[in-house]
Amino acid sequence: METAEELREALVECRRELDALRLEGRHSRMLLDAIGSLLTSTLDDDPFEVLFRALEIVFTFSRLLVLAEQEGEAGELHCIAAHPGGLRGSTWPVGRLFGKVLNGRVSTTLDNAALPEWQGDLPAGLSPAQPALYLPMRVRERRGMLVLLREEGGPGFDRGDVALARNFSLLASAAFAALYTRQRELESRRLRQLTERLQRSEKALAHRAYFDQLTGLPNRQTIEERVQEAIAGLPEGESLALAFIDIDDFKKVNDFHNHSVGDALLIAVAERIRRAVRGRDVLGRISGDEFVLMLVAPGDRQQTAVIVDRIVEQLRQPFRVEGRELFTSASIGVSTYPEHGSDYEALRRNADLAMYRAKKFAKGSACFFDTWLGDATSARMQLEQDLRVAVRERRFRCAFQPKLALATGAVAGFEALVRWQDNAGSMRAPGAFLPVATEMGLLNEISEIVLEEIQDSLEALDRRFGGGTRISVNVAASQVSDAIFMDRLIGRIIDSGRRERFVLEITEEAVVQPEPFVTSILPILRREGIGLSIDDFGTGYSSFSVLADITADELKVDRSYITAIQDRPRSQGILRAVDSLGAALGMAVVAEGVETAEELDYLQRHTGIGFVQGYHFCRPMLLPDLVAAELPEVAVPAAARRMAT
Repeated sequence: METAEELREALVECRRELDALRLEGRHSRMLLDAIGSLLTSTLDDDPFEVLFRALEIVFTFSRLLVLAEQEGEAGELHCIAAHPGGLRGSTWPVGRLFGKVLNGRVSTTLDNAALPEWQGDLPAGLSPAQPALYLPMRVRERRGMLVLLREEGGPGFDRGDVALARNFSLLASAAFAALYTRQRELESRRLRQLTERLQRSEKALAHRAYFDQLTGLPNRQTIEERVQEAIAGLPEGESLALAFIDIDDFKKVNDFHNHSVGDALLIAVAERIRRAVRGRDVLGRISGDEFVLMLVAPGDRQQTAVIVDRIVEQLRQPFRVEGRELFTSASIGVSTYPEHGSDYEALRRNADLAMYRAKKFAKGSACFFDTWLGDATSARMQLEQDLRVAVRERRFRCAFQPKLALATGAVAGFEALVRWQDNAGSMRAPGAFLPVATEMGLLNEISEIVLEEIQDSLEALDRRFGGGTRISVNVAASQVSDAIFMDRLIGRIIDSGRRERFVLEITEEAVVQPEPFVTSILPILRREGIGLSIDDFGTGYSSFSVLADITADELKVDRSYITAIQDRPRSQGILRAVDSLGAALGMAVVAEGVETAEELDYLQRHTGIGFVQGYHFCRPMLLPDLVAAELPEVAVPAAARRMAT
């Protein structure tokens, strides 16, 4: 699927295109207003005065000159009209810039001091430092130009001004023609034709700005406006429903076939939904494979469900697209006004939540919004916000749980377990936040914070328990497959100078795929003397087969096999098999989750398992509590003591 960041960039680009279309539409309307001013003028009106009023609607300027060639006077232009009028009558030489403008090019300048046209004595009120916009005029063999000037030091004319100027060149030429030939009717006809073209263009622009170009449906903004209008006009006591429709696995269609097939499928989906709803309902497309349907006066929930189920069933039927038979489905979420929101955004958001609930339950199904979905979403958003702050402020602590040797009762090592110290000072267990942190992409940062605290804790642990203990660090499956993260993690362990003290705990799931762990990362661990433990052994879908390619130091038997082991013959058999496997492969076996004396007694009497870990001995503790605690002793049977001796 596309990432959240890619989706946000696509939405920004769509918004930029929409704004450009609207700006172009506004320009067309302004030009139509200016044309209207010329068309309604009389023969007695000065055409340039009418043009000046039209220009004031669109442009910002302080001076305006109309320069034109005179018969028999090549290379010189005369000012035949101006605003203010005192500039009229001045003459101007034709240099390189004026020559280009006379030949039909719209031009702009910020500083005219280097132009020969602006040398010598200038009329009062004019300065070469004034930004200028030059519009060509032409009627048959007569040429001229319109010059718009802004105040000295003011902003120049931009590309939008140049684009508008190209349209106003025709208006300026019309005024030019009216002044010299009085062919007003001909020019009016041309202007009316231009007006008609602009009106058609404006309609096309409006359609592009407010409707989806692929399906012809209302787009995101238009459907929002329609819903808001419908809400505002609802009679007292009536309701409407909003359905959020998402095509399941649409990306696979584009990937497996091509985008042309995907577009054709979207068109077919839109048409099929339209046929399944009532004429007064409004369907819109708001993104690639997402549609929003407004059900006007849907009746009660049962009646709404009938319509929604009909859409679900219609979209399950195969589509015939470009000679291919395609099977798809849609997941739909529904919210209702006013029960689930008072405006479009609230209704859309809640319908979206219900859609994801439907997709999680079963693709191709429908779900109505319920308030607990909103509560869960609010809680999730708050958790995400708090987690981001916690990472930034490094609020994660390391709790250590001892691992004891059954033969001697001594502490052989520790498993480092992360805790989140929230604003209230409470310690949150990993299960309360790590799944969300993983989805948010924060797990690597949290792991690095934990590793740093482990390194800072080694001296205190050595003083209390001796220097032979090893520290196990949990690495998630997603991290094991991340070569960049693993390279950074291993590098920090090596840089600590105590690489032999560290053991990486990974699950079977993490090493099912040989790349990059088996071929790239495992050899480094072996070479550098960093330990490797297979955690939760026996619960993964690979189980024993995973050990064929993995050289590990220890197997940690999952607690599900240890709980009440003394009363579960089948688990006892599995435990004996794991014990034998560990002995055959030269791997230590650790029983984790030992919580009762009965479980410990069984392990001591009936297995050769060498190490145990669990609440029966010690809960995970922060470093200050751990070094100050008196850990319970493990009673070592006489046989075990003799073996150890």
